[in-house]
Amino acid sequence: MRKYRTALVVLAGVLLAATSAVGQPMSRLATTVAAITRYPTFYHDKSIALVGAPVPVAGGAQTGLTIETPRTFVIAPRTGTPPERAQEFRGRMFDIGRFVSDDSRLGPLNLPAIITSVMGEDRWPARETLFVLTGATWSDPPPANDASLRALVLAPTPHDGRQVTVRGRFRGRNLFGDMPAWPREGQHDFVLQAADAAIWILGRRPRGDGFDLGTTNRAHTGRWLEVTGRLEIRDDLPVILAESIRTTEAEDDAEAVAESVRPPLPPPDIVFSAPAQGEVLVPRSVVVRIQFSRPMDAESFTDRITVRYTDNPSRPVPAFEFRYRAAPMALELTFEGPLAPAAGVAVTLMPGITAADATPFAGATLAFTTSGSGR
Repeated sequence: MRKYRTALVVLAGVLLAATSAVGQPMSRLATTVAAITRYPTFYHDKSIALVGAPVPVAGGAQTGLTIETPRTFVIAPRTGTPPERAQEFRGRMFDIGRFVSDDSRLGPLNLPAIITSVMGEDRWPARETLFVLTGATWSDPPPANDASLRALVLAPTPHDGRQVTVRGRFRGRNLFGDMPAWPREGQHDFVLQAADAAIWILGRRPRGDGFDLGTTNRAHTGRWLEVTGRLEIRDDLPVILAESIRTTEAEDDAEAVAESVRPPLPPPDIVFSAPAQGEVLVPRSVVVRIQFSRPMDAESFTDRITVRYTDNPSRPVPAFEFRYRAAPMALELTFEGPLAPAAGVAVTLMPGITAADATPFAGATLAFTTSGSGR
């Protein structure tokens, strides 16, 4: 095999706004775990598709994909549990270490529970150590005899060193940011794209009978080409060393990127409370805090919160005010005076409370016991 440069030069610059379908950045990117590992900045906070066989991670607390240690790749399903065989997974990929620990975006995605199960209570992951595919769905992967551009990008390793023929749209020298890096084989390198997949074509100028395409000319993009050549994997990205290039008829690739109807999100739930459920010796001047798994409708709490003493329900409880804080998705109850000493207290959130999208909250009761003296 001939020698080649292994260094890939990351593309920089601002992408210009596109005016037609052929000039739009892809809404989802077909890729591999290896590519995500090498180019995490590019894939962070993007919708992706990849193929893999789920494995238990975090001691079986989570399901994920195999990745080189010390990294962890977790699959956070939209609903259900993936089967224990190779699947094509789709979802939004996050490099968790790129968030700060109190980022309000983590709660609705149920990421705090995942982070705790992988890292423990007191550790926050460094960048490029914990990847999570959120809202994941899955389906059967492309069959083994599928040699389409998309199938090759999702599973390039079996085709490494083999001759392949692919069809796709001419996208110039990565003019729409489909790829995380440029191999710099030559000035005529270009990207070919179909469905949600893209691949570099190297070693041959994009011209032939009746066409001569400029790799930096956006007006030339969108033309469908058929490329035959040898597939290689360079720095975890598949490329094709072209032997022939010709024009071909456009194909309908919409079905490959179509998403199933999004099911409703799960009902909101309580993920944290202070005091904790069943806690004793709670200060009588406590401010009760209850954090939810999803953003809530602040108005829905009105007239749906009750507080009582469990050992003497007829005994009056100090008046209280509530406040819902949107950023941490937390409800706070502040009492006008101290609670009774050594008393069991029940804070009940009644049915009728809803999430911000009107999904009903089932209701819950937080019970704790105050201290015997002091405030």
